[in-house]
Amino acid sequence: MSTKLEELTDTGATPDQLGIGMRLSIHPHCDDFVEVILGALADAEAAGLTEGLVIDTDEVSTYVGARTAPAEQRLAAYLTAVVAAASRRSGGGHVVAHVLLSRGCPGEVSCDLAVTGLPDPAPVQLERTGIRAAAQWSLYPLLDGGSDAGDHMAHIEAAIASARRRGTTTSPAHYATKLTGDVADVLATAVDAWAQVGAHVPHVVTHLTVSVGSPSPVEA
Repeated sequence: MSTKLEELTDTGATPDQLGIGMRLSIHPHCDDFVEVILGALADAEAAGLTEGLVIDTDEVSTYVGARTAPAEQRLAAYLTAVVAAASRRSGGGHVVAHVLLSRGCPGEVSCDLAVTGLPDPAPVQLERTGIRAAAQWSLYPLLDGGSDAGDHMAHIEAAIASARRRGTTTSPAHYATKLTGDVADVLATAVDAWAQVGAHVPHVVTHLTVSVGSPSPVEA
């Protein structure tokens, strides 16, 4: 990645004030899944991708919080590296990742929605991995009644239209939109859409189930 992190700094409220982060669970379908998971996490750390992140793992998932800008870039780079490393370490086997990204949650312990000025972050920049992924993606702008941010469906439809322009959207699915492409392109699509909605809506969540190396037939 040629662009320096300091050139991607957000404006407005800080990531720490907005409580920007994600929960990640990764599931390699192989006998040595423990070694694959721990190795993938170690690979991301060795690449220097944990800088500016708070990481806490429990028996269900790993919390990754971005305390400094550029929050979206840090999260996307870390997530892409972990998924790609797990795929490589499993020999191209089937790996599934469940990802929830959130910003502005009123229940987040570090979140302060009394701040003014939502950030308008730059698009994330990720190097392609050479690994194909398919994902089911859902986006949730959590608007309270009377919000100036408008109809939540307008934000969702705009995000899907942006994904179509990027070439990663393939089809609608029940409760989700299917994305396909390189792991980096799929994750960048979801992260950028989530961040752009967050420039207008204080509390927004996006969820992905990402699959690489699936034994199921590939659909267009």
